[in-house]
Amino acid sequence: MKKIRPRDAAAIGIIGGRDGPTVIDVKYRIPKAALAALFAVLAAAAAGALYALLRRR
Repeated sequence: MKKIRPRDAAAIGIIGGRDGPTVIDVKYRIPKAALAALFAVLAAAAAGALYALLRRR
């Protein structure tokens, strides 16, 4: 199982990949609620960065 980088985790959070969160959950044994909160935060941060990039043009 390959190690997941923060950037990949953010991408998984945005896409909502079916096996992404599950893979992390199996590897690190993170509670589902904490995992959901983590992905929500990552997705929000990535969306904010994307919005800033689009606004700059």
